[in-house]
Amino acid sequence: MPTIKTKITFLRELFALKEVIDAGQIRVAAERNGIKHSNMSKMILDLESRFKTRLLIRNSSGSIPTNTTRQIYADIENISNALDKIIQNLTGPDELTGYISIWTPESFAGSGLLTELSDLYAQHPKIRLDIMMNKAVNISNVDIALFDNRYYKKKPIGVPLFNLKTPTRFFASVEYIEKHGMPTDINDMLENYDLCVRQTFLEHPKFNFISKRAKKLNTTADSAAVLYQLVNDGAGITLMPNWVHNTNNNLKQIDNIDFEYEFVLTAFANPMTMQTPKVKTFIEFFCDFCKRHNITLEMFD
Repeated sequence: MPTIKTKITFLRELFALKEVIDAGQIRVAAERNGIKHSNMSKMILDLESRFKTRLLIRNSSGSIPTNTTRQIYADIENISNALDKIIQNLTGPDELTGYISIWTPESFAGSGLLTELSDLYAQHPKIRLDIMMNKAVNISNVDIALFDNRYYKKKPIGVPLFNLKTPTRFFASVEYIEKHGMPTDINDMLENYDLCVRQTFLEHPKFNFISKRAKKLNTTADSAAVLYQLVNDGAGITLMPNWVHNTNNNLKQIDNIDFEYEFVLTAFANPMTMQTPKVKTFIEFFCDFCKRHNITLEMFD
């Protein structure tokens, strides 16, 4: 008969396995849970050794569950959900607790969402968000995925919630505009102004006029967050979703540019967790955030 100590060790190893499957990598799972990589790896190895079966296929891009692991994943998920329900009952009906995993492209930088998370935490102090941008993560295993259809051909397995839509505009800092003036039109901007552009934009047919005609394409980067910070600090002009105009008074839209492009993100929810109180609460918070900042949401039925 297994002792309490044996059962606790077994549960710890099962949850470690679940975390690795959800994260797609042992290192990422360890970081999410504040555990050393070596300790997380040892728990998986101990579990495999105890039952003399391989549970993960390890390769350079991450860890993939074996057929055996896929068969037991739902049972582990049920145990996890049962524990969450017990915790919720013990902490009271009006108190939400636990982690919510969110995958989002880095192009969501500057949206202002992160600056308003304090409101969510103030109302629900035991909720924690795990925000991931790593392409190696299996986004079908997270609670919510914000998916950029332009660059990811393989869509996550989940329930589509809504399309988030906002125009893409050219922006510069107040300091840069005061120093260099406002471009008179798109030709003036391409001839005489410093441009900082994301590499994925330059690969898109809608934006290739920049790489072909810009005389001062000074900075390109694969990070939207880096470009956001550079332009916010006065490095030049960049393309960004229109929500930065609503959330950052230091960035001003270049009004004289005849250019239109609609930026679209699709939100998917994990069907196994989307009805949990914590996930439903975050979805409501996210939708309210978009309404407050005039970000269009096209809801799916």
